[in-house]
Amino acid sequence: MEAIKKKMQMLKLDKENAIDRAEQAEADKKQAEDRCKQLEEEQQGLQKKLKGTEDEVEKYSESVKEAQEKLEQAEKKATDVCRQPLFCRSTAVGKGCGFW
Repeated sequence: MEAIKKKMQMLKLDKENAIDRAEQAEADKKQAEDRCKQLEEEQQGLQKKLKGTEDEVEKYSESVKEAQEKLEQAEKKATDVCRQPLFCRSTAVGKGCGFW
């Protein structure tokens, strides 16, 4: 009879330990899920920020491209004007006007 009581106490203790481990596992799981959700939200925020930055880069790239085209046109016009004989009377033939 004493052996049965001892065995029952050991089983009861094992059960309590198993319940404690299960509760701890549940708490760990909840904590991991919360952290996962937090990281997913952070990732979404960063993706939105990245999209905004990419849009800005595209916008500024277009502006730079337009500015480069305008500069090329202005340089071409300046070169054409510089090659006109009336514009560069004081320069020797073939040497340009020194404008550039």
